Amino acid sequence: MTEGHRKNGNDVPMPRTRVLVIDDDDATCELLRQFLGDHGFAVATVPHGAAALELVKHHKPAVILVDLRMPIMDGWAFVEQYRRLARPPASILLLTAARDIEENAMRLRTDGFIRKPFAPDDVTVAIERCIGMSPGPS
Repeated sequence: MTEGHRKNGNDVPMPRTRVLVIDDDDATCELLRQFLGDHGFAVATVPHGAAALELVKHHKPAVILVDLRMPIMDGWAFVEQYRRLARPPASILLLTAARDIEENAMRLRTDGFIRKPFAPDDVTVAIERCIGMSPGPS
């Protein structure tokens, strides 16, 4: 992930917040990489949980968006293994089309969820809520 800056409410440069997107859908990853990048976030994407576990050894995201259904290592396994490794852990948001997303978010003790299909602005609001920022004007 690249470092850069975004501005706080006083136009003071702040380090870019690192976001990790874990999803096997290339179109979703590219949409989020472009949209979140345009909104001042440093975004990395990986196609499954195993790749994400490798990445977080070297790059510490503030927020992780994770799909539940993926090949190699699904979101369930990633969240369980990540929580054992990361100190302190990043905020985790589920990103899925599963009908039982609310129940899954509670069972995994995530910080929230984003239902697919989603509006990109909903993603920024959820991320900003996780990192304690006030959402900016639309």
